[in-house]
Amino acid sequence: MQERLGGSPRAAALPGRPVAAPGQHAWARRAAWVLGLGAAVALGLRLAGGFPERWVVDLARSFNAFQDWVITNQRTHPVFRYGLVPLKDLVNGSFDAIVRLLSRMTWFGLIATLSLISGAAAGWRKGVLAAVGFGSMALLGLWPESVETLALMVMAVVAALAVGIPLGIVAGRRPVVDRLLRPVLDGMQTIPAFSYLVPLVLLFSIGTTTALIATIVFALPPAIRLTSLGVRLVSRGAIEVAESFGSTRRQLLWKVQLPLAKPHIMLGVNQTIMMALGMVVIAASVGFRGLGRVVYNALQRRDVGEALAGGIAIVVLAVVLDRVTMGWSERDRRQRGVGSPRLGRWTLSRRAVWAAAVAGAVLAVVVGREVLRQQDFPTTWALSISEPVNRAVAWLTLHVSDVTEAMTGSMIRFGLDPLRDLLLGVPWWMVAGGAALAAWKVSRRPGLPILAFTCVAGVGLVGMWEISMDTLSQVVVAVASSVVLAIPIGVWSAWDDRVRRALRPILDAMQTMPQFVYLVPVVALFGVGRVPGVIAALVYALPPGIRLTDTGIRQVPRETVEAALAFGSTRWQVLTKVQLPLARPSILLGVNQTVMMVLSVVIIAGLVGGGGLGYEVIQGLSHDPGRGMVAGICILLLAIVIDRITQMMGRVRGAAPAAGASV
Repeated sequence: MQERLGGSPRAAALPGRPVAAPGQHAWARRAAWVLGLGAAVALGLRLAGGFPERWVVDLARSFNAFQDWVITNQRTHPVFRYGLVPLKDLVNGSFDAIVRLLSRMTWFGLIATLSLISGAAAGWRKGVLAAVGFGSMALLGLWPESVETLALMVMAVVAALAVGIPLGIVAGRRPVVDRLLRPVLDGMQTIPAFSYLVPLVLLFSIGTTTALIATIVFALPPAIRLTSLGVRLVSRGAIEVAESFGSTRRQLLWKVQLPLAKPHIMLGVNQTIMMALGMVVIAASVGFRGLGRVVYNALQRRDVGEALAGGIAIVVLAVVLDRVTMGWSERDRRQRGVGSPRLGRWTLSRRAVWAAAVAGAVLAVVVGREVLRQQDFPTTWALSISEPVNRAVAWLTLHVSDVTEAMTGSMIRFGLDPLRDLLLGVPWWMVAGGAALAAWKVSRRPGLPILAFTCVAGVGLVGMWEISMDTLSQVVVAVASSVVLAIPIGVWSAWDDRVRRALRPILDAMQTMPQFVYLVPVVALFGVGRVPGVIAALVYALPPGIRLTDTGIRQVPRETVEAALAFGSTRWQVLTKVQLPLARPSILLGVNQTVMMVLSVVIIAGLVGGGGLGYEVIQGLSHDPGRGMVAGICILLLAIVIDRITQMMGRVRGAAPAAGASV
């Protein structure tokens, strides 16, 4: 009877012998883990900390020697003469040609063209949004920089989609290709954007080519993944029907698979654009102009007003591109006349709408060149927000300095310094062993623990142990703080639809803004150092944690919640005993995304005095490329360990209930 009810044979109580509740065993195991961890740390602090210097391999010298070889042979070696140098010249020439084309359209013609194209593609509201957005960028006095940024976006997105969509189609139709591409794409998405720059600088030096290639590589994975996913999700029934009517493989692709996969492909286009835009400011660190350069230079001068103006322009561009591409993907193109504009009694066809948009764009360009005769936006019309913003920041800093200084001191004294000292105070093998132990606990397989131990040890082998532990301490503090805030807010949002509606536009805006923009207000309030980077990372990583917690709790079956309430459970008991356990896979996925987003911002925070690996990468871009390359490798190693462990947490925890339910 005990076994039939789901208990194990060992659960049957022997006469006179008490039976421990399952919860008591769980708490006993947790207490044992805590005591064992405390004892290990106490032992480790008595041993020699850090990584032995005699084991360090000087990779920086090899990379610097490679750079010297590149400098010596870049005009004579065939690889450069017939490959890299022509590619660089082609990219620079194409970029300059696009900038000239956009500039000669005049500011009036370009704004009108972008607005009309957006309206024809996504509806008249999106057209108005585009006009207001690009007009506001001109009013901020950043028109030339906006044109340069738009030119980079056009080149990068077109190139990424030209490569990503065909690869995604092949991967979607051939499982072997999908399996081969998956680890490559995982690695590309794991590496923070900043790490792409150093190897490219070694080959192409600083400039537009490095910025463009880094942007393409960073923006490529979502185009491939989502195209492949869309093709794979096409129903087998639709394919069999097409094959039964004699469709060739080419016809099957163009008439069935691509039309049905279009929503996922368009989502991939949207994500590619947003990923490319996230590189705008980072590209400024390798000499690219545009809006990113405005923010980059202003942050170095601590000119918050100018940095905010550049940040606002980047956010406006991101919002416009995001809303237009999403609106385009959501419009129904299969039913003629649906969503099309009306002119009196007539409904305009899509072809007529596009013809009118093209004619209007040509007319606007003619007006701009022949009537207004103003190629750039008039400087007298621009509104400078730099001075009033700087005055407001000075006033705010004066009145909240006590609060910000207390927050900074507390975070350093009770979070960053103790954790960094702990990581540096114990032997390297204990840190690597701790990572391996965590990997074993979540996977129960030897592969992940070996990978975790090897990657952490590799950080020490290349001579970046202390700097990497500094970065790791910042990541841990930022992730812990973000999770502590995100989960309660996500629970609140899941309980109250009004809170969810209020949070939605805020979270949309937060996820639309590039990472770099978060540093602007934080630096204004907290100055430079490690704390601004941690706070910026904390805020930037909040949206996925909130959204996935909300989604996970809302997906808990209503019947399960009602059954718990019927048995007299309180709201708190329903949350802790039902909703949170069942929503754990979604919440842990949010933790994984939070970790990766924190890591990307903490690296960028090296620009504002955050130190760690990010600072080494920045220094390497201009002074010591070899050391910057090594720092980039360490970022990759840490990212792999953190990403794999947090991913496995979600998979294992999520798989357990399903397995139990099927028994």
